[in-house]
Amino acid sequence: MWSDRRSNGRLGGQLQSVTSTRRWTTDGVDPDLALSYWIDTVCDRFLELEIDSPKRADFHASLDQSDFGPGTINLICADVQRVRRTSAKIARTRQASFMLMQLRAGRVRVEQSGRATTLYPGECVLIDGTEPYEVECPQPTRSLVLQLPDEWLRRYLANPEALVPLQIAGGGWCAALCAALASLDVEDCDDLALPPAEVVEHIGALLRLALRSGRAGAEGRSPIERLMRTICGRLAEPNLTPRTVAAEHRISVRGVHYAFAAAGTTFVEALMRVRLEHARELLADRRMRDVPVAEIAACCGFMDPSHFARRFRRAFGVSPLTFRSRAAH
Repeated sequence: MWSDRRSNGRLGGQLQSVTSTRRWTTDGVDPDLALSYWIDTVCDRFLELEIDSPKRADFHASLDQSDFGPGTINLICADVQRVRRTSAKIARTRQASFMLMQLRAGRVRVEQSGRATTLYPGECVLIDGTEPYEVECPQPTRSLVLQLPDEWLRRYLANPEALVPLQIAGGGWCAALCAALASLDVEDCDDLALPPAEVVEHIGALLRLALRSGRAGAEGRSPIERLMRTICGRLAEPNLTPRTVAAEHRISVRGVHYAFAAAGTTFVEALMRVRLEHARELLADRRMRDVPVAEIAACCGFMDPSHFARRFRRAFGVSPLTFRSRAAH
């Protein structure tokens, strides 16, 4: 573990090196300086950005990074924040690059080139690092970001700047690209069956196929897919109801119930399933091993830890603590 000190030594975050992975975290930073540390870290190690957050004190965030073929792979976890790439920040950047981002948890709104899109877990978006953009994160988020050199990306997309910030979701090649990105983990880059440079080439090919297939974005999604996007993005809200989801999609509550019935399930069953699946993912995540089970339950919309434990055992046959213990070995 190496100490990574910034700004004349006033910040105390940690840089950890495991194989080729580099990690920066606000853990151990003075709570009053955590947001400043995070801004310095992102600008120094990832990309020159303006970052603000209503959570001025005790801000929590981490950046895991590894070289990945021609670019870098980054796992970014952060509290509520607003990120802006301004013309002034762009002028201070040496290398032109694009970001292929997949949201793993939370909900974000990306705006660039006069267009905006809302991203939910599992979905991807392409962002141009050479043009101003804004990312609004109204809740804690976890994202995988592939930072790809402009010159390299143009081997696959002749005019990528015309595609941003296009949301990549749905079926076909879009699903294949999203699944490939979901399989990547920064810590496991050294253990892939293929060299990272070859894996990136496959991702470039999938990106070209997805964006040329005409199925990227919200078009072509079924009603149940659109509703499930909203449930996945808002599962942390303990009082999420069919009425809330109906209002977001500007349909009737009856329309919500009908869509789920047509898919052979109910709103309550679908919401419980995604909450429990997300809880299982967090409990198996090594980076979350020190987070109390009650806090993980709350992140998944369960306000009563006992209710969460009963539901988890019913779904997976073991208690949350037992599952976490087994996943650690």
